[in-house]
Amino acid sequence: MRENDYVSFVANGSILPRLNGTSFPMENALPFLSPPELETTIVLPDNSQIKGMAIKKGVTVITGGGYSGKSTLLDAIEMGIYNHIHGDGREFVITDDWALKIYAEDGRPVKNLDMSPFYKYFPNNTDVKNFSTHHASGSVSQAANIIEAVYAGVKLLLIDEDKSATNFMIRDKNMRLVVEREPIIPFTDRINELYENKCISTILVIGGSGEYLNYADTVILMEDYVARDITEFVQTLNLSRAEYADNSVSWTGSRIFVPIKTNKEFIYFRTVTTENQKKIILDEYSADITLLTALITGEQLNHLAYIMENLIANKSSANIDLIDFINDVLTDNTAWQQDIKTSFNFKTGRWFENVRTIDVFCAISRLRGINIL
Repeated sequence: MRENDYVSFVANGSILPRLNGTSFPMENALPFLSPPELETTIVLPDNSQIKGMAIKKGVTVITGGGYSGKSTLLDAIEMGIYNHIHGDGREFVITDDWALKIYAEDGRPVKNLDMSPFYKYFPNNTDVKNFSTHHASGSVSQAANIIEAVYAGVKLLLIDEDKSATNFMIRDKNMRLVVEREPIIPFTDRINELYENKCISTILVIGGSGEYLNYADTVILMEDYVARDITEFVQTLNLSRAEYADNSVSWTGSRIFVPIKTNKEFIYFRTVTTENQKKIILDEYSADITLLTALITGEQLNHLAYIMENLIANKSSANIDLIDFINDVLTDNTAWQQDIKTSFNFKTGRWFENVRTIDVFCAISRLRGINIL
């Protein structure tokens, strides 16, 4: 995939819909079939071949009407970062390891973050380059999620219009004329810049607005779970595109953990998982990771909590870059060669499953009670 600049591959015959919200494939679902224009053949190690849809680097828009399979395709692409067992239906849905789904996340904390890529100013003279809030709005949270993802090394952003803040995603020509003084720099003004300057691709699900069509390198139309490539048709429409925002934007280059001075021992760890919420709690520190949807198992939460406790309780983690700390912990094999001693009982025995650097960083960024510069 990397040799051919693909960010995702969806094999023909894949069963993408899930059964009633479970992880099992839906019975009698229509198998996926690539549009001819996007179909490619991959040769497997045993010299067998598999055909399917290849999504190249750049900006890809998935569009269509309601209940057409747009979000189902995006969800399958997100889970393509993992291997799948036989019978899952998505065995050969494969996605770049550094993909991350981005949501509007009302209420998440933001700590001392440079928001200037997406905000010109904030009310009350709040410093846009050093912004903090305990309860971010939808647009602020989505902007913060992207800025943090860029810092953490994301290569592919996955965005669903239905789970996004409209005033962050688009600002059409009419609104630009009517509202001249607007603090938000919409994502349309950065999407091509992210690819051209940072090599970050984007796959968007769009159903209600055509703003992104003229920014797209590829446009896929979903109709009753059938995919069609309509890129050439869209290019004939001569759709208008807004000018880029200031290209001299500075993206966050470091995130430094600053510990709280305390001699207290940690007392307990627990996770709270309900149908609509997922949290990690370590004493007075808590992180709502409900919308970190790539974290899917209790064993991953074990590993995540182990890293979080190392960060907070280990004095050697003070005043270092978060990505460096996370990578050091994830690559330290000595921990798995001895009896791991921590202050909490694991959610699922003492089993750990791999977590990605970017997921750990996103979880720590949502941890209330710590300070990050």
